[in-house]
Amino acid sequence: MKNLFCIIFIFFINIASCFANEELYFIKKNEVFLENTGNVLELRENAKKIAFQKALNILAKNILDPQDFLTFTQISDYKLIDLINDYKIESEKISDINYFAEISVNFNQKKVRGFFDKNNIKLNIFVSENYLIFPVYKKSKTIYLWDKDNLFYDNLINEYDQQSLLKLYFPKKNHINRLKISADHIISKNSEKINEFLDFYKKKKAIVIFLEENFEMNENVFKTKLEASLFSNNTFSNIQIDSNNLKSNQGTSSEIELIAKLVINELQNWWKNQIDLEDAEVDLKDLILVVVDTQDFKKSFQVEEILFQIFGSQNIRIKEIREKDTVFEISTNYSINHINLGLQSKNLKLIKDVEEKNIFLIESY
Repeated sequence: MKNLFCIIFIFFINIASCFANEELYFIKKNEVFLENTGNVLELRENAKKIAFQKALNILAKNILDPQDFLTFTQISDYKLIDLINDYKIESEKISDINYFAEISVNFNQKKVRGFFDKNNIKLNIFVSENYLIFPVYKKSKTIYLWDKDNLFYDNLINEYDQQSLLKLYFPKKNHINRLKISADHIISKNSEKINEFLDFYKKKKAIVIFLEENFEMNENVFKTKLEASLFSNNTFSNIQIDSNNLKSNQGTSSEIELIAKLVINELQNWWKNQIDLEDAEVDLKDLILVVVDTQDFKKSFQVEEILFQIFGSQNIRIKEIREKDTVFEISTNYSINHINLGLQSKNLKLIKDVEEKNIFLIESY
């Protein structure tokens, strides 16, 4: 039985290594517009080069801190094609004047990691849990939330990249949601109503984004107020939004599109900062032992797949197979808090075993 388990486990490692985090490294439908020079083959090759670089830039922005992304943009000595598993031209349109293509690019996870390691650039690859978004928009004394006229909601969704590390959930603008919770409940920080709404959508945390735009007739300008906060465990905490990137807090026209772009970018940076904060913990370990309950065969493989996604199969080995569980030896520089940050999106966490020293149990919560 143990031999059979080992065979299945080895097979599973190979599968997990191939598909771990594949969504993160698959950049879909990169649009390329070119002037039609008359040579279709040449246009297609140029479009591929542009799409490949554009895709890598998107991937790098998703998994790097802003400062590291700047470092990445200054690197020129590499073969981009070596980082790519495959690609697909999703659509192609050619007119007498223009050439247009949508090209999806699938990067090789191992080679991308190696590329950044070689250039001493650290990756942030932990995917967040789903944060439910409350986009409150106030304009001319009218407050919108799940209303059809909430343009802030629409612009936030347009700017949100589902392939980013930060996972956001936008409830639909409909009558049901208007009955369940209102903008007034959010503004007044009604924890009971917010928790009920979160429970309905099976989410644990929410991000409240409040935007107020008012046109001052006397001054002939729009004035804006922008705030964001995290709701977790019945507590609100401020999320710092750097509005210095806005052209002005006082303009002659609405900047709602620019503000939405800023908010999504700042929230993504906020999530990466959470990872960096956990990185600063002092409980770093070179080697940890993690016990996985193998009595539920299907569940144990799901847990193992998650571990492979976080650490990579090259950093995990079976140390011991016992009657009811398996002990994995994991080589890592992540702190336990850091690991739990990566596990929270899967409703899992590491808990130190009170009976066995230096061993951690992985449990659901």
